[in-house]
Amino acid sequence: MKSFVKVIIIETLIIILVGVFPFLSWGRNYVIELTLAFGLSLFNAFVGYFIVIKSISLENNLFYRNVYGGMLVRMVFMLGFALYMILNGFVQTVPFFLSLMIFYVIHQWTEISSWMKILPSRKVSAS
Repeated sequence: MKSFVKVIIIETLIIILVGVFPFLSWGRNYVIELTLAFGLSLFNAFVGYFIVIKSISLENNLFYRNVYGGMLVRMVFMLGFALYMILNGFVQTVPFFLSLMIFYVIHQWTEISSWMKILPSRKVSAS
């Protein structure tokens, strides 16, 4: 878990460094959208990583049910939350959704690459 947190912190610093100029030029009006999208995506990544870590010692069918079922539930939650925020006018649609998708892809890539370092050590029975 510590290596995952380190990677997330480094990744966040890189996102901030790369995003400083675009934020200063056009993003000041969308602070809420960017912050909310980043936080939602980050929360999703931590929950997903936690589910995999807790399921790693389970049998294959339970492991896959937890991982893929967890992905489905998290995706439905994120989409539902995003639609709620957009339809009730709390955020502007385009900046929020685009930044959510960008952060989602970045955090999912980090989450899955962190899994791949742990999964080869997984020991389960063949049955």
